[in-house]
Amino acid sequence: MKALVSVSLAELLVQLLAARRALRDRIPYDTPFMNGKPENVARDMWTVGSGLSAPWPVLAAHAAGTVLLMVRPRQGLKRAMGWLGSVYILGILWERASRESFQHPDKEDTPLIAGGLALSVAMAMLGLGGRRALTPRP
Repeated sequence: MKALVSVSLAELLVQLLAARRALRDRIPYDTPFMNGKPENVARDMWTVGSGLSAPWPVLAAHAAGTVLLMVRPRQGLKRAMGWLGSVYILGILWERASRESFQHPDKEDTPLIAGGLALSVAMAMLGLGGRRALTPRP
């Protein structure tokens, strides 16, 4: 459980750094079916997020889930955090900024995107991987 908490905290930090970058550089969401405008990134962070991060309500739920996992570890919460990691994977791969960043790496976006993707995979695996006891059995 401690590993999931650590990975979740790291993923939350990467998401917040990515949100900061998206707001600073006005990077809108851009998916195959929808796209935003640079001037609306701050507003869109409340509903659909940006090209680099999830929306504020998802990040708030992520933060709350991580705190609850630290304070009162529960199997259902562990699975919920695993599903959140899975959703992050899909969201990251869905965004044009991610695909372009992997095709043409740069020093600012690629580390955020690659780090977020790796941590999302770890979060999904730790949260959804098997039904282990929350505390070690004697």
